[in-house]
Parts: sequence; structure tokens; C-alpha cells
Amino acid sequence: MTRSRAMTRIEVGSAETGRVLYNELTRILPWLSELSDPLEDTWRFFDSPAWGEHDADTKTQANQRRIDYEKSVSSAVRQGQKVLCIVPAGAPISSVELAVSERTVQLPPLTADICIELLRTTHTATGELAEDEIRKRLPTSTELSGLPLAVLEGAFREKTTIAVAHALALSAGRLQKPSGTTLEDIVLNADVHEHVYRLVHDVALWKSGELDWKDVSSSILLFGPPGNGKTLLASALAGSLNAAFIATSYSDCQKHGHQGDMLRVLSNKVEEAIRTRPSVFFLDELDSFSHRNAPKRNSDYIVGVVNGLLEHLSRLNETPGVIVLGATNFLDGIDPAVIRPGRFDVHIEIANPDRSAIVQILRYAIGRTENPIDIGSVADSLLGSSGAQLVAIAKEAKGIARREGSMLEKRHLVAVTDRIRRPLDGETEWRTAIHEAGHLVVAHCLGLPAPLKATMSRFGGFVDVPSRPLESRQTARDRIAALLAGRAAEIAVLGEAMNGAGIGSSSDLAFATRIAEKVLYEWGLDRQLAFTPIDLVNSARVGLTALGQVDTILHEQQDRAIRIADQHQDDIVRIARALLKERELSASRLLELLCPIDKGETKPDTCGKPSKCV
Repeated sequence: MTRSRAMTRIEVGSAETGRVLYNELTRILPWLSELSDPLEDTWRFFDSPAWGEHDADTKTQANQRRIDYEKSVSSAVRQGQKVLCIVPAGAPISSVELAVSERTVQLPPLTADICIELLRTTHTATGELAEDEIRKRLPTSTELSGLPLAVLEGAFREKTTIAVAHALALSAGRLQKPSGTTLEDIVLNADVHEHVYRLVHDVALWKSGELDWKDVSSSILLFGPPGNGKTLLASALAGSLNAAFIATSYSDCQKHGHQGDMLRVLSNKVEEAIRTRPSVFFLDELDSFSHRNAPKRNSDYIVGVVNGLLEHLSRLNETPGVIVLGATNFLDGIDPAVIRPGRFDVHIEIANPDRSAIVQILRYAIGRTENPIDIGSVADSLLGSSGAQLVAIAKEAKGIARREGSMLEKRHLVAVTDRIRRPLDGETEWRTAIHEAGHLVVAHCLGLPAPLKATMSRFGGFVDVPSRPLESRQTARDRIAALLAGRAAEIAVLGEAMNGAGIGSSSDLAFATRIAEKVLYEWGLDRQLAFTPIDLVNSARVGLTALGQVDTILHEQQDRAIRIADQHQDDIVRIARALLKERELSASRLLELLCPIDKGETKPDTCGKPSKCV
């Protein structure tokens, strides 16, 4: 870096490090120049442009600082100076730097080895140290790298080397104090358990030097209905990793004021996560960041906030030792750029607990009891409940038992359950089972992706059928038919459909309607190619005309579903009985039940007789 007109890019991990390095270089380089031989130019003719974008409050300010930095670099090159460019880690390279710079180096984090050499300089005249004893007391290199510079400087003012090591260890211990909860303290569905513990294993390999950080899937998006412990999972992961837990949310950042204040608060949290690594950075309410092209929102504000978020996520993902977790209740509401691979590599659904998890949650919530309680039979009636609901039911049941002055019994749990969630009567329960079986059979016959799970409780049913990442005209219609298959099964087997498929914005009819609208107006899968957002269709177009086109698709697909259901009434009844008996059908059990059914559908031909369409 001392060769004539040499340029070296030095990447730093934080704004504080960049400021300190710049200040020290502007002090040290002239000093070295004064000390060197007058005939030597090794330490002369230096310039040290510094990029302050990562320390900016607003996007406009960041852009201006980048422009100022690039002008400084160009000026130094034009004057033939040696250049040391101080930039944030991962910063893009300008055309001037690309043409002149010979290498990029990363300012190394503080390690135990560096500490030893510093102590050899600052605390002994002979260079001799009780190195083994010092190493025993020093924190790990990962913990040292997370200590703020002020803490390091303060610790080195201790009089002895052992005292320095002890002070550093105390500070690291306070800073790295993990969450009191670990993964052993919470209940996870089996698929979630596998993903999370794989990450724990990979991080352990990284800490031991056996795995490169770039091979660790260190960013996870947690999505699913509220009340199932996304925040608790993030905290427990930090506890199991013995890592700092840095949590924030859209609400936490936004309450500080305008866009610049919001982004500064978010930036401070990001800096904390990088400084205290290993760390878990948890960002809740990701859906509140919205799409940058979302209608009816302050578009400039949203664009600025989302762009700021994207930069922070990229930086966090490039920093070894930082695990990034995001959480949302509404996956569709997030800007696609936020949740793409590279920002969130793994997407995990935190769904309502399965039967096994329900049993474990109730046992944790109930605690030790003198008399055994048949929790398994209670769990059957609680399928479909969130984790928070289960804990609340257990708390109230224990409260009833205390008021009675008796031990907790099964009847207390049943009483609370029945009051909070009124059970279906026998006839309605049978209709619900037929409805869910209809979804399963029609989806199977249409060749849709295999269902993941089917659940039947005393309060309702649910079928988890995954959708395809991309849709064609035909697959979209197949999905609509499968959504309307519950109604179709009621009509085919029971003679008529009830209103269950249309209750609420998350009902079968609501989802089917949204898909039909997208086919007609957004996806270009019908006669119209012009992209027209659904909100615009519903507010600006002739409402009755649009509704009529959607309704035509829905009736066509319901007729398809009814034909299939009519041909497979026996299969629907068979699967409905299995649902009522077993209450929860896994993917493998569903495959076993659906496998005997031929895929394909039947429809009348021109002569009125059924014909097979495979």
C-alpha cells in the first residue's frame, strides 16, 4: 500500500470503527512521514477518503456522502497520491476504484492473539508475558470482536495483564448474556424443530472453525397465525446459541417519528447486532413494511423505509456471526425483495401446534399434578388452537381448581375448553368432516400438490394443501375447484351446502374469489393482459360487470368439483370417517387414504354420458 499511486480499499464493520480508523490514519501517516528518511517517500503522499454512508440518518444524506466520497477518491487519484479508501463492509466499488485499486482488505476483528500482542507492547518492557494464564482468562475471539471500542480501551488501562484479561471477560459476559429461555424450554412442531436445530448445529460448527459462515443458512423468515410463539422462538434460539438477542419491530422503529428517525433507530439496532455477535437479530411485523408499490400508502415514505431495510438486511447477512430472524402474520403483505433468498434464505411456517405439540404445551402449562390427567383426550378437542390459547386454557383451568380448593382434573380443562370454544353438535361435525374430505379428494383428483396435513377437532376442520409457486390458467382453475370442493362434497353427499365456506375473509369462497380476480385482472391468464390491481377493479371499474365475470369462473369450477365429488362419494365418506376417528391425518396417512383413488376427473360428453379426462 506504500507503492507510488497505490490504492487499497479497507473494509470496516461499523461506523464507529470507520471514524476511529480515519482519525488515526490522519494522525499516524503525517507522523510516519516526519520520522522517515527525507529521501524516502514510503510514508509520504497519502490520502484517506472515508465513506460515511453507513453513518447517515437519511437516504438523501447517504447518497450525498457517497458522492462526496467518490469525489475525494477521484481527486486523490488525479493528484497521483497513494490512497487508503475506508469503506463499509460490502460497499459497492466505483469505476475509479475498480480501475486503480489493487486489493481490498478487511480490517480484522479483535482476537485473543491480537490482545496478547497488544499487552506485550503496553504492559511489559521485556516482551515476556504469562501467555497461558492470560489466554485462560480472555473471552473468545468472537466475544472480543463484539466489545465496543470504548470498553476495550478502558480495560487496557488496568495495571496488570491478568487484570486486563479479567476486565475484558467481565464485559463480554455482561454483553453476551443470553436469553433466559432456550429451545429446550419451548415446544415446536416436528418440521420446525428440524430446521431450527440444524441451524444450531451449523453455528456450532462455525464457532469451532469447521464451517465457513457463507455455508450457514443464517436468515430465517417465520410466518403464520398470531399466538404461536414466533418471538419466543427467536429468543429461545438466542439462548441456545449463547448469543445476544437484539429485537425490534416496525412499531418500535416507527414510533420515533419521521422516516429519518425511524431508519436511524433501525440502524442502531443493526449496529448493536453486529457489535455484539454472535447475535440473533429479530425483526417483527415485517408485513407492516408493505410493498413499495402498495396503493393507498405514502409511496415515498414506504419506498424509503423499504430500501433502507433492504440495505440493512444485506449488511446483516454479510456479517459472520449474526443470525437474522424476521416474523410476520401475513406473508403476502411483504415486499418480495425483502424476503427473497439472500435476505431470508429459509421460510418456516409457525403453524398452530399439532396434536403432539398440544400435549407437550398443556403439560408444560399445567406443571406437576398429584393425580394423572388424560391430556391426550383433551388434546383431540383442542386441535386448531394456537399455543397462546392453550396456555390460557390451562391457566384458567388451574384457577377454577384453586377456587374449588381441589386438585386440577380433566373436567376443569374440558369446562374451560367448552366455554371458550363451543363444540360442534354431531350432525354439524359430520358435515364438517365431509366438507374437509371433499377438499382432499377433489384436490387429489385434479393433481394438486399432496396435502401436508388434515385436522378435525370438535370445533371445526382444516386441510393444509400447498400451492404452486407459479400458476397457469388451468392450475389456477384447479385451485379454485379444490377450494370449492368442500361445498361440492356437501351437495354431493348431503344434498345441500351450508354457509361454512363463506364465513369471513379467510373462508374458502373468499380465497377462491381472490384467485378468480387475479386470473382475470392481474395475472394475464384470461382475455385481459393489462395489469389492473384488484383494489382498482373493485373501486373504479363497473362493479357488477367485474363481479359477473368472477362469478362465472366460480360457478364453472364448483360444477367441476361437484362432478368429481359425485363420482367419489364413497371415498369422501371413507376419509371423513377416518378424520373423525383419528382427528389428525399426517401427510403419509393422507397418502395412504388417497392413493387408491384414480387421479383425473369425469365430465359429461355430448351424449350425456360420463367420460374420463386424465
